[in-house]
Amino acid sequence: MSSLDAIAIVATLLTAVAVLPGTLGILMLTNKIAASPAGARYIYFQSGALLAVSLVLMVYVGYRGFQADVHSGLVIGCMAAVVLLLIYGFLMHAKMLFKPITKPTYASIDEALKKFGPDEEVVGVIDKNGNPFAYVARLARRPHIVFQPEGDAPFIMTHCILAHSSMSYALEGNFSDPDIIITAALANNMVFYDKSSRCSVVQLHNRLEGRNDPLVTLPTIMTSLGSWKKHYSQSPVWTRAKSWRDIFYLKLLSRANIIDPASPVVVYPLAHEQDQRLPLKSLVLGVLVGSQARAYPVTMATSRKVINDQLGGSSLAIFCNDDFMQIFDRCIDNDTVLSFKWSEQADRFIDRESSSEWSATGLCVGGEHQGRQLAPVAHFNKIFWYVWADYFPGSEVFENREDNAISA
Repeated sequence: MSSLDAIAIVATLLTAVAVLPGTLGILMLTNKIAASPAGARYIYFQSGALLAVSLVLMVYVGYRGFQADVHSGLVIGCMAAVVLLLIYGFLMHAKMLFKPITKPTYASIDEALKKFGPDEEVVGVIDKNGNPFAYVARLARRPHIVFQPEGDAPFIMTHCILAHSSMSYALEGNFSDPDIIITAALANNMVFYDKSSRCSVVQLHNRLEGRNDPLVTLPTIMTSLGSWKKHYSQSPVWTRAKSWRDIFYLKLLSRANIIDPASPVVVYPLAHEQDQRLPLKSLVLGVLVGSQARAYPVTMATSRKVINDQLGGSSLAIFCNDDFMQIFDRCIDNDTVLSFKWSEQADRFIDRESSSEWSATGLCVGGEHQGRQLAPVAHFNKIFWYVWADYFPGSEVFENREDNAISA
């Protein structure tokens, strides 16, 4: 073996080490490394230097071979391998597939309805000023993260297809100017790395890992576009043109049988034994108050219309209107806690204490408390049960019994 052969082999190995750890498929093996801050820094930033070294070595081998008019089969094979690795990285590397949208474009809700139809699933977000925004979930599967940088209440919306989970975070404090890249999935939930804080964020943890610094969460709702318009008729809707990467990525997921909620496919190993109290991919409203976690099955919320509950010292109300579901704090004053029921006649939620009428968005539209707004409680709206139970083992499941609610 000549020295050029040896250098070509080294260059090929360095290319593989630089490119492969951040690619889909290989991330199945390296996801725990990629989810750590140090691993993310290497895979998505420092590996670039390693790749540059490998390419310089390969150019050197090619140049020396050309000068000597020597064309080793091993060198040619190594060059071909490097080219294939670069193509594979271009197609499959998370850094290429999942670039966050930093300059979103919005359409009016009527334009969106005309384009997508009323049944299109959207992720609805209420910013800190109470302004609504909607994001077409199908388009958010890639890139997973969309910034809303305008105004005085900026935020990011995150969407994880594996968990069917969405959460939004206010851009403030230590998270006011994040430089984000999607790094991995950990136990079937997305992980991203913030270069500004040098911390990773697991979506279901809602914090900067390492610092244990909680992020400010915003009310985030999964619903249909038609239902969103019914409640927020002036909401802008984020949309974008499809690219070839969308088609490539979604076909990849479809062939792996990942997208279908009825599919039993679980991509990443569970951290705990599967909790079989509910079907694998049944949808739940996942609420965490302090250290107490509770799941509310969507089918139950749909049938009951309203649930009054207590969790971790907080008084909660779940309002359900068709497929629009939101959770509120039932306490409107320091010492006033309301309990709600559904009125078919009024097509409203009624509080028992004053008989005031409330909309599904938590706004009082008639009665003693007219004009008051219930405070929404940020939670994971319609997340897959198996992911919620894996991250919060032993999570309570709300049972459909009168004595579980304050009143129903």
